[in-house]
Amino acid sequence: MAFEDVKEIFRTHWTIWKWMGQVTHPKYTKLYKAYSILVNVVFSLGYPVHLVIGLSQEKTIQGSLLNLTISLPSVICVLKFYNTWRNFDKVRHLEQMYNTLYARLDHPEDLAYYRKVTAPNAIRVVSAFKVICVGMAVTAELTQLYVGFVYGWRLMYPGYFPFDPHGSTAGYVTAHIFQFIGLLTQISQNLMSDTYGAVCLALLAGHTHLLGQRLARIGYDKDKTREQHNQDFVDFIVDHNMLLNCQRTLVDIIGMGLFALIISTSLLLAIVIIYPMFFVDNALEYAYYVFFMFGALMEVFPTCYYATHFEYEFEGLTYKIFSCNWVDQNRSFKKNLIVCLEQSLKARYVFVGGMFRINMQIFIAICKGAYSVFTLALNYK
Repeated sequence: MAFEDVKEIFRTHWTIWKWMGQVTHPKYTKLYKAYSILVNVVFSLGYPVHLVIGLSQEKTIQGSLLNLTISLPSVICVLKFYNTWRNFDKVRHLEQMYNTLYARLDHPEDLAYYRKVTAPNAIRVVSAFKVICVGMAVTAELTQLYVGFVYGWRLMYPGYFPFDPHGSTAGYVTAHIFQFIGLLTQISQNLMSDTYGAVCLALLAGHTHLLGQRLARIGYDKDKTREQHNQDFVDFIVDHNMLLNCQRTLVDIIGMGLFALIISTSLLLAIVIIYPMFFVDNALEYAYYVFFMFGALMEVFPTCYYATHFEYEFEGLTYKIFSCNWVDQNRSFKKNLIVCLEQSLKARYVFVGGMFRINMQIFIAICKGAYSVFTLALNYK
């Protein structure tokens, strides 16, 4: 039951990994490998490459900015996705640790909290991202159709093709289908990459809270001996160390991708603010870029929010130590308590790239930077 519950939370991520050819199919190994090569070479790598080449050939500022709004996040998307893929062993190990932590929940209050708070928080992250991703795909295609019928047909984004996409109807349709499928591929990869860290941090914060609840109950059961209470505390220390291992493993998995995402989001917001202000003249395109900007911010927000939540819950463990009935316990219990107390006094933060502490402060800093660019652009409009 424990495995099924955790597996359900990560079901969307494993589905995307299978669609993207990252998980070997046990029955159709050769066929799946061919499919994997096709998807990853043609769309996962081919899509950003054709945008970057198109950017290098672009001669106008408008075209360059339009290309950058998609080529920059495309390159970062590929980096994030393959960074997770190369850490697949750690992904499986992290999921096993979450399974173990869930299996330790045997108190009715703990199970109720997990089912009503922890698991729903993790699932909400994925559900919210699905809405954003569908909205971006729909608005992108509707904008393309509107511009095509009103102003003339053009590509969704300037890019390189080995043929002239405007030379014939077949050429244009082929180029448009390639770009649209490439966009869907990128959206799917972003859905996986940007929600994985947030989901894991939501689970980590929830298990930290539950561990604190379990700690606060130690020593009050009159049916247990002091030795049994000491064993309960030893089990707490084991799970506490597992939480720390979960944090380290998660940082190894998402660290490089999240570092690149923070830098690219700051640059992307600046571009997305400037381009519509100077080069967009219809409401539908404005709506698309507003939605685009919102989506860019939401790539960072859930991870920052739940990283802050984890910091808060972990700091609370220090106070929960004194909530247990340690006064009436034996000498061995108190020695273990002192060691655990010393360990819990060290603050636990999620750092990426050795520079950024992931919490709401870094998200607010990104928003402030975007607002500064907006006010600057208003002065030059």
